[in-house]
Amino acid sequence: MKNWLQVTLLLCIFGTLREIRPSEPFVSEFLLGEWRNITNEQLNQEVYPVGTYSYLALLLVVFLITDFLRFKPIIILSGLSGIVLYGVLLWTKSLEWLQVSQFIYGLYMATEVAYLTYIYAKVDSDKYPKVSSYTRMAILIGRFLSGLSSQLLVLFHVMDYRQLNYITFTAQILSIFWAIWLPPVQYGIYFHRRHSLGNSLQMNTSPQEKELPPYNVKPASTSHFKEAAYLIVGHARGAYSRPAVVAWSILYACAMALFVQTQVYVQLLWIHVQAASDVPIAYNGFVEAIQTLLGAGGAFVASVYGNNLVPAFAAALQGVAVFVGTFIPNIYFAYSGYIVMGILYHYTITLASTKIASQLSDESCFGLIFGINTFLGTALQSLLTFIMINHLSLSIVSQYFVISGLFIILATLWFLIWAVQACKKKQTVLSS
Repeated sequence: MKNWLQVTLLLCIFGTLREIRPSEPFVSEFLLGEWRNITNEQLNQEVYPVGTYSYLALLLVVFLITDFLRFKPIIILSGLSGIVLYGVLLWTKSLEWLQVSQFIYGLYMATEVAYLTYIYAKVDSDKYPKVSSYTRMAILIGRFLSGLSSQLLVLFHVMDYRQLNYITFTAQILSIFWAIWLPPVQYGIYFHRRHSLGNSLQMNTSPQEKELPPYNVKPASTSHFKEAAYLIVGHARGAYSRPAVVAWSILYACAMALFVQTQVYVQLLWIHVQAASDVPIAYNGFVEAIQTLLGAGGAFVASVYGNNLVPAFAAALQGVAVFVGTFIPNIYFAYSGYIVMGILYHYTITLASTKIASQLSDESCFGLIFGINTFLGTALQSLLTFIMINHLSLSIVSQYFVISGLFIILATLWFLIWAVQACKKKQTVLSS
């Protein structure tokens, strides 16, 4: 087996094990169950927001130290934080410990960046498309297995909501084993580089890059931190000087923020709707499994068909799906709305990623730009959480009505951007 394939296989096994979390589709039912004494309002306003804010605070720091520590230590930290997280959930009961668990959850999610970027520092750039698809596939396999297994275990009364955490806890321990076997990374993307800054810029410069606005670069004799800082700023300025990168990055951040906001609190909506629907059994696991499977299909469609206008229709349909799933007091409509929203999200985010990547001529800034966009998306989601939950204290139903409206606004804005670009192209053609 080729060396790059061995490394990819080890990483994908880690990624799959990390995502085997059958407790997640029913985490709200577990936290509101007999094992704790908290209310829906406390979970909505005092617990889940802690995870959102800690993720935002830790993401940028983790992204930078991941490269400095050369990836593997952060991957191991990811597994360790998962062990601590589910240990706290299993063996504590107070509200305060639950808030601590959400802070650890923020660290757990932030460290995922090491898993997603490790492979780019370990294989040649010509393998990027393959390894990207393999590592993403590993995540989807883990999530699909989690949703399906959790539903079957609950449906046939093999395990209750708390006991599902034991499987998750065990999977995190096993993931550590595979993380330890990962080969270390000798060179980082910005720190511990194979070439000096001056040589790197000279070697990686392409005709396309020469068109980018110039930026000041310190000589290669500067410290590693200054050298990395100038390189990061230079790559970011070069990439975001392109209008297409800016436009698709805005779409990426907005789509991510709305999807995550919908996903984090959707189980609380389902609990509310299920009570009105008089349905005794929750099918959260099946819903997550179907959404993951069809979401992968949406991502595949985006890779073969990427019309620039489609995201506007996708966002509008997402808004309608969320509205219908909230307005009609039937759990099956709520499930269906979430699935439709998720499928279209995977289409949009994949299309935006592809469009951004096509504008980047230097492989080393690939992870940087997507890291920045992910941070912006997390910042927007944190802002939504602060306004809707901590400031306005909206009910769970009102939150989803607002989200559906924001999807419609996003659709309108993207349509206007598309219309302006189409008019500019038409004028260019007529003038020539």
